[in-house]
Amino acid sequence: MARALRHDGLRQVAVVLAAVAAYELLRMGITPDWPVALAHARDVASLERAAHVAWEAPLQHAFLRVPDVVWALNVFYLVHFAATGLFFVWLYRGSRRAFGVYRDAFLLATAAALAVHVAFPTAPPRLAGVGLVDTLRALSGIRFGSVSDPVAALPSLHAGWAVGVGIGLWRRSRVVAIAYPAAVVLTILVTGNHFVVDAVAGAATMVFALAVVQFASRRGVEQSGSSPGS
Repeated sequence: MARALRHDGLRQVAVVLAAVAAYELLRMGITPDWPVALAHARDVASLERAAHVAWEAPLQHAFLRVPDVVWALNVFYLVHFAATGLFFVWLYRGSRRAFGVYRDAFLLATAAALAVHVAFPTAPPRLAGVGLVDTLRALSGIRFGSVSDPVAALPSLHAGWAVGVGIGLWRRSRVVAIAYPAAVVLTILVTGNHFVVDAVAGAATMVFALAVVQFASRRGVEQSGSSPGS
């Protein structure tokens, strides 16, 4: 019995990881429309200036004074998605129902983000000529656009997934639930990979996906528990 449960857990986590891999392959298969993506990025930058939330450049310039910290953020940017896998392993071991809800919500949010990436390609601020440095390339020699679609900044799944993990951890540890998404958002801004609007849109996409899946889950429970005579 224990072995069967362990195999089922691995299979469920593998489904999530396979979906992530499929998402990345689809992104890599998208041919960037640079003129459109750059125009959209400039539109986002203009919106942020109008809303007084154009924080990316000042934030990055402040952190560039401490190159070692920026280098550490570069590393964190590349590896932090592993925390999502660990989150799902922990979730599966603790609650199969919660695992199913978060799995479906993450998949829904990812699919929605991919649809937006196709319909509204947006270059990241590091490539949009808004005064930011590509820290991954400048400090680590990594050209991130060579391994992924470089015009899929809006919405930010880095922020969205981190917020999803934070919500899932809220009852377990509110400190971690707040600190982890905050660290991810700080990282994507400092490294020049996302605008503030991208992060907000990513978080909103995940919250919406969780609300939809939880509503559907509750409806399913209510309907399965009803009977003709009730």
